[in-house]
Amino acid sequence: MKKHIIIIFLIIAGSFSSCNKYMDIVPDNVPELSNAFNSRVMAERYLATCYSWLPGGFDLEANPAIFAGDELWLNTTYDQNTGFNNWKIAKGNQNSNSPLNNYWDGQNQAKSLWRGIRDCNVFLENIVKVPDMDEFEIKRWAAEVTFLKAYYHYYLMRLYGPILIQDINQPVTVDPLETQQERAPVDDCVAYITGLIDSAIPDLPDDITILTENGRISKLIAYSMKAEILVTAASPLFNGNTDYAGFVNSAGQSFFNQTPSKEKWVAAAEACKIAVEMAELNGRALFKWQPPVSMTVTPQPTTVNQMSFREALAERQNNPEQIWVNNTSRATSGFQAAATVRSYDPAFVDNSTLGGYLSPTLNMALLFYSKNGVPIEEDLNYEYGNRFLLRVVPNTNEYKYKLTANYTTIGLHFDREDRFYASLSFDGGRYLMSSQTNDDLAFNTNYKLTGNAGPINANIYSATGYTPKKLVSYRNVVGASNSYSVYEYAYPMMRLADLYLFYAESMNEAYGPSAEVYALIDKVRARAGLNGVVNSWAQFSRNPAKPTTYLGLQDIIRRERAIELMFEGKRFWDLRRWKTAQQALNTNITGWSVKERESQLFYRQVNLFSRTFSTRDYLWPLSLGEMRRNSKLKQNPGW
Repeated sequence: MKKHIIIIFLIIAGSFSSCNKYMDIVPDNVPELSNAFNSRVMAERYLATCYSWLPGGFDLEANPAIFAGDELWLNTTYDQNTGFNNWKIAKGNQNSNSPLNNYWDGQNQAKSLWRGIRDCNVFLENIVKVPDMDEFEIKRWAAEVTFLKAYYHYYLMRLYGPILIQDINQPVTVDPLETQQERAPVDDCVAYITGLIDSAIPDLPDDITILTENGRISKLIAYSMKAEILVTAASPLFNGNTDYAGFVNSAGQSFFNQTPSKEKWVAAAEACKIAVEMAELNGRALFKWQPPVSMTVTPQPTTVNQMSFREALAERQNNPEQIWVNNTSRATSGFQAAATVRSYDPAFVDNSTLGGYLSPTLNMALLFYSKNGVPIEEDLNYEYGNRFLLRVVPNTNEYKYKLTANYTTIGLHFDREDRFYASLSFDGGRYLMSSQTNDDLAFNTNYKLTGNAGPINANIYSATGYTPKKLVSYRNVVGASNSYSVYEYAYPMMRLADLYLFYAESMNEAYGPSAEVYALIDKVRARAGLNGVVNSWAQFSRNPAKPTTYLGLQDIIRRERAIELMFEGKRFWDLRRWKTAQQALNTNITGWSVKERESQLFYRQVNLFSRTFSTRDYLWPLSLGEMRRNSKLKQNPGW
């Protein structure tokens, strides 16, 4: 086994309690280590501290997957008035002097995950000393923390590539020079991380069945995250990446393996298979929305399709699709207000709580399929050449639950799949909320200046003419005096649709197209009201044989992930592990001319920013300060 890094430990302890039927985790300082493990109550607080280091998925400033990619943008006011370091990364301002979202050092709106790992090590060293706990519970808590320790290593590896392996802590009396170690090659990191998970699995419960424990680690979570980790390790960034051929340790060993290994995909596929089987055995299924008794839904599929997709993310109870949620990070009133259309209800158009400043890019609007389940640029029946021309919405049932009747909008908004209408709010769209008694009564959205969704001041508006409806619970209620009652939900670390698509991807990469791969993708598509991949392409695509080839199916799976998981913090990592970020992110960020009153002027494309992305941007830089503290570290290439 490789020599593992040993770091001087710091003591951080915490407490947790139950709140809103969540496992609520709130760290609280404990002055003495001996006190931290002198009783079950105190040990439970330290367990909570180990969970508290989970990066915040809904943290608008600290999660790079929100603004450092190409899904969401901000209006120009935020250039001067906010510290959104992740957005600064998207604008090319990452640096090695003071890295943004620095999870290594714990700076610039990010936690130091090394401190989190140190706390995990402290817990594992001391949990056996607790006098009033039985062996069964000690083993379970230790297994949870072992998994968390593995996950924090994994998160760092995704950002930095080769990392240190912090297996144990060392007393404060050690010579600091003895703590300096080299980074471990990526393959060694993956082996260490998955080895930790394997060692934790036997002592974890199969699943979490007690609502107040929702978010705690189970076998199902461990198997599912092991599958994700192995898919990541098999992907081009970490598997045969010759861009880093000269990036070697002091012994001349490459930090990145230089020869692509198909066996990595085989291992990933097997891990996904185990995770999927366990998920289904434990009752996981794709979420299907049932209208509340207070709402009448007319007999048409689009409302149920849209709401099933929205609630797969936002339903926090009785949601069989969720595999792991991070209860330390919730879609709070502030987060959802930023995502909510400026004012969906014209009766409260002056409600300034609804910021509506999370702005999906036009680039994302183009990604969704047509109503026929294929890309709009491939669809034989879609008027792709007229997608940017103005059209008046007919007053017919075909468009009733998607677009505003008799309203002038753009061709791009017509004849799209139901996930388009569930994910995006836009000019001329509809917005169904629980306050409505019939889906016929869904609110209409006018994004033009003076419209109910249009700008009202320099801060409160969408920069692109879109907002992410998918992130907004339909149970929220807007009212007078700037009131906004929000149904909070936890950040989804893994849901079943994500796992199905990981499984499909790994099977295609390992073995090529097959009926099993099609079936996995088709399960996800069916919930959206789409026909299967093979039939959809055969009937409607200009490239009908695309799903039958390895590269064709690879492209389909990647686009399916982009659509299904949009705004969930997945695309940012996917583009990197696939090594396609240089194609996807060297593009202009575009939107509409949102401060106009007339359709002809509103629907002019505006270039909001010209992005650049180079090979060095696949990995975060180490800070110059950390390089000085540890002379054995090598900086990531290009930094």
